[in-house]
Amino acid sequence: MTRRLPIALLLAIPLGLAAAAYGRTLDGEFVLDDARVVRKNAALGDAAAIVRGFGGSLFHGGRPTTELTFALSHAIGGPSPRAFHVGNLLLHLATGVLVFLFTRAVLRRAGSDAVSGVALAVAGLFALHPLQSQAVSYVSQRSEVLASGLYLATLLLLLRADRLGPGLRGALAGAGALALFTLGMGAKTIVATAPVAWVLLLAAVPPAGSRGGAPAWRWRIGLLAPVLLVDVLLVGGALRAVEGHADAGFSVPGSSPGSYFLTQWRAVATYVRLLAWPAGQSADWAFPWSRGLGDPGVLVSGALLASMLVGAAALWWRCRGRDEPASADGRAAAYGVAWFFLVLAPTSSFLPIADLLVEHRVYLASWGLFLGAVLGGKHLLARLGQKRDLAAVLVVGAAWAVLAVALHQRNAVWEGALVFWRDVVDKAPGKARPRLGLGVAKLKHGDLAGAEAEFVAGIARTPPDATVLRVALLHNLGGTLIRLGRAGEALGPLREAVQIDPTENDPRESLALALWLTGDLDGAGREAQAVLERSPGASVAARVLGQVRMSQDDDAGAVPLLEQAVRAFPSDAAVRYDLGAAYANLGRVSEACASWRAVLQLPAVGDSREAARQGMAILECPP
Repeated sequence: MTRRLPIALLLAIPLGLAAAAYGRTLDGEFVLDDARVVRKNAALGDAAAIVRGFGGSLFHGGRPTTELTFALSHAIGGPSPRAFHVGNLLLHLATGVLVFLFTRAVLRRAGSDAVSGVALAVAGLFALHPLQSQAVSYVSQRSEVLASGLYLATLLLLLRADRLGPGLRGALAGAGALALFTLGMGAKTIVATAPVAWVLLLAAVPPAGSRGGAPAWRWRIGLLAPVLLVDVLLVGGALRAVEGHADAGFSVPGSSPGSYFLTQWRAVATYVRLLAWPAGQSADWAFPWSRGLGDPGVLVSGALLASMLVGAAALWWRCRGRDEPASADGRAAAYGVAWFFLVLAPTSSFLPIADLLVEHRVYLASWGLFLGAVLGGKHLLARLGQKRDLAAVLVVGAAWAVLAVALHQRNAVWEGALVFWRDVVDKAPGKARPRLGLGVAKLKHGDLAGAEAEFVAGIARTPPDATVLRVALLHNLGGTLIRLGRAGEALGPLREAVQIDPTENDPRESLALALWLTGDLDGAGREAQAVLERSPGASVAARVLGQVRMSQDDDAGAVPLLEQAVRAFPSDAAVRYDLGAAYANLGRVSEACASWRAVLQLPAVGDSREAARQGMAILECPP
């Protein structure tokens, strides 16, 4: 296969299929953490500031490398999702190329045959498997893709430095590996296991015909030492950064290292199943905790994972010290299984993370099982004799085609927030967070009644310790009821949200609005004042307090607040009319006339336009 066409052209086939399959996501809306990480992240507009703060962010568990790439996407395409999706896709394709190069390097080191063909098949599986879609199509998980590419690039440079040995060229390769490793840790801390992956590769897959020696290991230790030093420092900073957090670390409510470890047996077994048969994927799994070995799912999953590890160890033991291609493939396949568990270790072992199963975590880890599967298939096809090459082309081509179709279908859920959250709710109907997401998506599409139903359903499903989620659901329900003209009904959920978290401004601001709409001017004024004391730029609170002060005949106090509201809501005819009335009461005739003239240019809302005409007539405003 590889002798008839240039390998680069053959590699372009699965990469082109992947680009086509991901094409439907390029205009997909931001979802999940994208609002916090991208859409509302003001830092992305100042790449220079990210560079200046790179070191501080890096040593405190931040992801400045990923932020820099987001800043580049923002500079190219502004806040539109398209530039961010294109960036993710390009990084995925580049990582696919690195997967090919790394696979080829591992197989050449082992002394395998048909190296390029196997590497091509593995890279194609990596690029096209539907389980990779969350890492690529979910903008915030650029960190996963970027870190994976830098992980592979680090290992390739370490292998090159080891091959070159002591000297200038070897030292430069080692320095390059250290730089890429550091950048990788600034993308996502999954790169922390790269030094272990390299040492394991050196030990488990020694060069064909060579077993190394003391001089070689002295050089390797010299290469490894600075990488390990940076690793320890940055992992320490990342662990300190999650202290006291409810989403990751040892403070996750209801968690313990032991229960998380047992739960991850089931999660990792699920990843294996999804790699073998990617049916039932979800962007937000409802995955329960496991509390002991009495759980049958834990026992079955543990048996599966143990058999994989024991089988890999037995295969490596059988193939050690042999130089024929079959034994080389056996050692490489055993390394692939070890890789799968090693790369998952930071997220799927003892350090609790609130989201127990997330598909993007298996993005880089999948390489190990893809390698083992392709090498196993290679040796099965070898039994066909002279027909094996044709059979290999047909099998690989069919696998790529099937995966490309499945990937294209899976990516349908990433085309928009509404279809995304509907899919998640269908897969996890008893989970609260998807109800919040679907409710917000319905709000954006004008389905207020549907949004109300989702928020109510979400509140009923919220766990007692998920206070942040409950506050968000209550706030959105209150805001929806206000928009439906049911401000009186909104008071209950908004008051509950404020009671749960008095420091959260958004529910209090909506409560101020609901109180004003229901005629409780004193209550509205108190809540709006409290919001503005914490957040002077809160425009809804400024509008409410301004109108309350007008009702109290404090036009001088109302004007700056209403001016702030007009800047925030320039198309709101009612607030412009009120500002004009406040100007008129203060004798600021020209400003009143200008404000009311602006009302006449806006779409009619209630009686604002007619009131503006009457006011202009009374003041004898020029047309």
